Amino acid sequence: MEHVPNTTDHRLMTVLLAGFRRSNDVMFYSDAKGVILDINDAFTTHYGYTREEAIGKTPALLRSRHSTAELYKRMWQSILDPNKGYWRGELINKAKDGREVPLILTITAVRDDKNEILGYVSNGIDLTEQKVLEERLAHSEALATIGEMAAVVAHEIRNPLGSIVMAAQQLADEGLSREDKDTVTRVLRAESKRLNEALSNFLSYARPRPLNREQNDLNALLKEISELAFVNKDLAGGARLRLACSPELKPFPFDADQIRQVVWNILINAIHVLDGKGTVTVSSHKGDGAAKFEIADTGPGIPESFRPDLFKPFRTTKQQGTGLGLAIADRIVKAHGGRVEVQTRLGFGTTFIVTLPRIED
Repeated sequence: MEHVPNTTDHRLMTVLLAGFRRSNDVMFYSDAKGVILDINDAFTTHYGYTREEAIGKTPALLRSRHSTAELYKRMWQSILDPNKGYWRGELINKAKDGREVPLILTITAVRDDKNEILGYVSNGIDLTEQKVLEERLAHSEALATIGEMAAVVAHEIRNPLGSIVMAAQQLADEGLSREDKDTVTRVLRAESKRLNEALSNFLSYARPRPLNREQNDLNALLKEISELAFVNKDLAGGARLRLACSPELKPFPFDADQIRQVVWNILINAIHVLDGKGTVTVSSHKGDGAAKFEIADTGPGIPESFRPDLFKPFRTTKQQGTGLGLAIADRIVKAHGGRVEVQTRLGFGTTFIVTLPRIED
């Protein structure tokens, strides 16, 4: 017997249609072939198309340069899956006037009692205002970072520059003894090096280089940098080095220059906290699809109050330094698709664990 809609069904349909028309969300529904059958008022407000312009067209009308074939493939796999029947995600569509409209979009397949698709309902939440607020916030944070960076730059450049100027004036003194000249020359070299390192750190952080992945030997790189640091007794003092690199870790593609900077920055931190006593252990391991290296010290550990800011720029416990070493290391590792983890215990030391994706030829 054919079902005859009753008064309750009619009221429900009226309410649903009114909700569809007046919803603040951007909505339309289409037939099983994807042809648009109706749109709501918000659709016209956000996209600029009238009902006459949109009805009879397909959603390709809204497709932007950001909508890739891979995205649509995943979308339709999800919508047509009988066990799921919908897709939800963030998407950028294009309005009639060419504006890009970011949305959180949900597309649902409507099926009958026989599980046959009757059509599709699309519901979108416009994120334009949210994106504008996010950009303003990012801009404000960037300005705050620039201000903080300027203060650190001024401090880190002014001090060695002042020492260099004084040393240069002393060297011009004809009555300066040979021994004093040697002392002043050492100061010039040390402060020039410090100034160069500070400027290099600022440039690395402010203008990161694109990756140059080539086949490289991580074990050889770890050994080279570790031995270079510990051969400098002014730096290492009485601290000891222990190397434990896994022979199972074969060469794989990574940017050797940038990972060298990661190793150096973490290693220098480890040496500094030892204050001439204790051991730094540098080790490597081969993981499942990943390469890991660890730099562990037997120092005092990191206070809990400082841990949340460990990888933030311009945060340092040292009297000298830009506070950019770990921030730069973290950024480089993330650019490789890896991560930096820290294990620390007061009185027992700290271990930095760096994981890099390992893709072998």
